[in-house]
Amino acid sequence: MASSTSADKPTVAFFGATGGCSNATLALALKNGHSCSALARTPPKLVEMLSAQNVAESTITSQLRIVKGDVKDISAVKEVLTHGDGVADIIVFGIGMIVGKIEDPKICTNATQNIITALTDLKPAKKPYFVNISSTGISSGPRDVPVLLLPIYYGMLRTPHADKRIVEDLIQKNAQVFDGFTILRPTLLTSGKVKGVKNVKVGTEQKPALGYTISRGDVGTWIFEKLVIGNKSRWNGEKVTLTY
Repeated sequence: MASSTSADKPTVAFFGATGGCSNATLALALKNGHSCSALARTPPKLVEMLSAQNVAESTITSQLRIVKGDVKDISAVKEVLTHGDGVADIIVFGIGMIVGKIEDPKICTNATQNIITALTDLKPAKKPYFVNISSTGISSGPRDVPVLLLPIYYGMLRTPHADKRIVEDLIQKNAQVFDGFTILRPTLLTSGKVKGVKNVKVGTEQKPALGYTISRGDVGTWIFEKLVIGNKSRWNGEKVTLTY
């Protein structure tokens, strides 16, 4: 049996590629032969982060196209989305705010709208699948946050969560530009040691998995295993909670 080549594997466009979750997904995608693109305001930072995850320089050079720019620039967004004669098969959206350093309280909303606008303009024959890294604490269903975390969620995280809630609404209202979507709602993110996907509790909006924390590395690995190379249809249209 012939081994698969990068041409046989889904292409992936990353927004927020220096974020811990999406960066972990990007590293795995590159190591496994996927052709990727990423928007970065500071490309050397992105390369350094990938090198720290043992992604070979030759792999970064041959499989990753980095677009230097800002997500507010629609032309840069289109460049990241474009792969060959169409657009990427999958979009991983990992843009977020740094608590305590909020420069733009609507960064996620504006970025998502620009991606929707770009896709509307590009009119690809094959639409991309959209993976959005959101958060627990903004559910319309049963409570998905332990009681002890509620003061944090409704205090210091109020502004970024308001932004993420609008993003989720935008995705659902503009679902026609995508070939499906999954909204991920990890609990409090850490930079701690990964435990492996088998140790991740998975829930949905109606039946959320309750927990306190999860490593960014495990969120990124879950995205790669379940949504990049796995059966995306299992999670299409779902709001998935991830925690330990």
